[in-house]
Amino acid sequence: MPPNLQEVKLKFSRRRSAKVMGTLANREEEPQEGEEVGGILVTQNFNSKILSPKDLPTYTPLRLGSVISKLHVPFAGQVSTLRLLLNEMFSSVEETSEVNHRSDATDMDENTESESQCEIIIFSLHEKQVNITIGKTKGLATVEWYASPVGDIVADSVIALLMHAQSSIASIQLTSKPCFHRRSLSDAETPSHKRPRIDSMLRLFHDTLLHQFEQSSVEASYEARKVTFEIKTDASLDSTALLGGDQLQCRVDVLFEEDDDYNAKITVECSDSKFAKNIQECLRGVAEAGGPVRL
Repeated sequence: MPPNLQEVKLKFSRRRSAKVMGTLANREEEPQEGEEVGGILVTQNFNSKILSPKDLPTYTPLRLGSVISKLHVPFAGQVSTLRLLLNEMFSSVEETSEVNHRSDATDMDENTESESQCEIIIFSLHEKQVNITIGKTKGLATVEWYASPVGDIVADSVIALLMHAQSSIASIQLTSKPCFHRRSLSDAETPSHKRPRIDSMLRLFHDTLLHQFEQSSVEASYEARKVTFEIKTDASLDSTALLGGDQLQCRVDVLFEEDDDYNAKITVECSDSKFAKNIQECLRGVAEAGGPVRL
C-alpha cells in the first residue's frame, strides 16, 4: 500500500478499433494490409465507425447537407471573350444554351406586351458544381456553386475572369491571335500557323531547355505537331555515362496527338537514366503549368 498523500498513477490500456460499415464494407475482396480506406470516422458511446458520407443517415442520427451559393456579377462583355478565357483557364468546360421567352410591356401602351426571345448560355465546371449563367438577366452574370474548398476557389477564379473579360475587350482579342516574334525560324523549321497553341507550347519547351542548359547545345527540329530536341552537355548525374571526356547526348521527343492540343507525349532517350528522368519531369511540369486546370 502506498503511504498517505502519495500520488498514485494508474494506466488503463484500451484497444482502439473502428468498424467499417455500409458501402465501404460491401466489397468482394477483403482489404489488404496497408490499404487506405477513405470515409468519415464517427464515434458514439465509445464505439467508432468508418462510413461513407451517403451512409450517415442510415447508421447515425446525422444528416448530410450542402450549401449552394449564388452571386450576381455585373457583366457587359462579350460571351465569346468569356468562352476564350474559361477554356484557357480550365479544362472540360461544358456549354449549354437555351431560349428564354419573356414578355415586355411597350412604352406606347402599358396593356400591349411584346414577346422577345433571348439566348441563355450556361457554362459548367467541376462536374457541374460551378455554373455560370449569362443572358437570363440583362447586364448580369450569375455564378452558382456548391460550397466546398475546391468549389469556392473555382468560383473566385470565375468571378475574376468575368471582371477581366469586360475590362479590355480589344486587348484580349489581340492577344488571342498567334504571335511569333520571340525568335526567327526558317520556313522548314517553322511550325504550322494553324495551331497557335501548340506552336506556343513547343516554343515554351524549347525556351525551357535553353535556360536549363545555357552552357550546352540544344537543337530543335519542328515537324507538324512534333518537335525533337538534341541536347549535348558535359553534365551528368551518372559517373559511368561519361567516358573519356565525351559529351552526353540526349534526344527528346514531344508529340501532340491529333485533336488534342493539351496532352503532350514526352519521351527522352539518354544513356543517363537519372538525367533523362529529370528532363522528362521538367517538361511535364511545364506542360501541366501551361495547360488549363484540370478539375
